[in-house]
Amino acid sequence: MILRVEGVSVKLGSAEILKNVTFHAEKGELITILGPNGSGKTTLLRTIFGILKPLKGVVYLERDSLGYLPQETADTNLKVIEIVLLGRTRDFGAIKIPKKQDYEIAIKALKEVGVEHLANRIFSELSGGEKQKVLIARLLAQQPEILLLDEPTAHLDISAQIEIMSLLKELAKNKVVIVAMHDINLALSFANKVMMMNGGEIRYAGKPSEVVSEESIREVFGIEVIVKKHGKIYVIPKTKVAQNRKWVHVICGGGSGRALIEMLGERGYRVSAGVVNVLDSDWEAIQEINGIAIEEAPFSEIGEESFRRNLEAIANANAVVLANLAIGKGNFKNLICALKSAEMGKLIVVNSTPFADRNFCGEEAERIYREILKKAIVVENEEGALDAIQKLLHR
Repeated sequence: MILRVEGVSVKLGSAEILKNVTFHAEKGELITILGPNGSGKTTLLRTIFGILKPLKGVVYLERDSLGYLPQETADTNLKVIEIVLLGRTRDFGAIKIPKKQDYEIAIKALKEVGVEHLANRIFSELSGGEKQKVLIARLLAQQPEILLLDEPTAHLDISAQIEIMSLLKELAKNKVVIVAMHDINLALSFANKVMMMNGGEIRYAGKPSEVVSEESIREVFGIEVIVKKHGKIYVIPKTKVAQNRKWVHVICGGGSGRALIEMLGERGYRVSAGVVNVLDSDWEAIQEINGIAIEEAPFSEIGEESFRRNLEAIANANAVVLANLAIGKGNFKNLICALKSAEMGKLIVVNSTPFADRNFCGEEAERIYREILKKAIVVENEEGALDAIQKLLHR
């Protein structure tokens, strides 16, 4: 056990920021601390590092080998290599001049994070992601066994966020890495342990699959969400919408139904969509309006079970819309579902682009689509689909 925190409480002024916090950390763990603003995440990191002294309780370290990266770091016109060498200052000796060994350690740290080619660049000229990698290299130059990072992905684009978290996960193989974060889904994608804080207390701690639920998110963050588990865990906020008694099912995928799903949600319809792959943008859209998703695993072909459930939703819906989606082997069964709904007299087809441009299943798909067009209401766009739904439901 490298780190053990036992019964730690911290007061700042008259306010008790941490209350009886207890946990331990082992080598190989990437731990994310989740919680709303003011929950005590930063205070906990600062206390472990020794910046703040506990009112009571103890922080036990196997060895005094900590590195800490605060949330905000000042910009500077120093070179990258000079930034990383700042992590070696405690080892410089009385003269305070870096030795050959310090340069070697600094270069090695830059290589570990993949930015050794930036060694002579000016720090202030780097991108946000590059700066964070350099700052992590500065931590590594201290040769710590425990890395403490406060919001290391804040203000970065999604690509840079994933790069930084992937890097931290790799570093955690031989160290303890503890990261305070706001982004729940990003944390769950990389952490093997989660601590959820609120009011200065750890409310939940353990593997993501054990502690992240709709109930725990509600308790810690005070929000209503949907928690989905498909290999990993995904959290989607619920949106409250007024419900219309009329049910519209959208056959879509690949983002083809997102705009229509959002429009239907705004107008208060009961909305379902399928078959859609989990994490597809249409899947996200249906989650956001608290609709019903007939779902299949990410990047998977539509299976018999999801095909059956899609047919059931079509049978129960008052109207069905076939979005302007591309048809391939993976979602060919959606085209069959559309034909079934056309035969029921409840299908509206959004035909924005020629089917030949989005047909990747050859003549059989072309034949089915021609049959669909004969029996369905055909419109050119989502606004046309809304008008057609209104007329269909009130005829």
